[in-house]
Amino acid sequence: MTTLDPGALRAALERQQSELAPVGRVLAAVATFPPRLRPEDWRGEAANAAERLEEQLHHQLRAADSAVEAAEHATRAALLEVGG
Repeated sequence: MTTLDPGALRAALERQQSELAPVGRVLAAVATFPPRLRPEDWRGEAANAAERLEEQLHHQLRAADSAVEAAEHATRAALLEVGG
């Protein structure tokens, strides 16, 4: 069994927290105001495909935002646990 150095663990968690923060901010903004496809650029089947693609993109952005929020929360909790 390997024993982790609390200082090294805390440093790694702090690094993770600082690296997640900007990703979380960007994803939150993009998930709130996702890019829009211009409907006038699409006709017929292409318009339907573009609409499905946009819905899929919005869903995936929200899922990514939720995943990053969960990672940030878990990192903060781990930092509290190791005394950070």
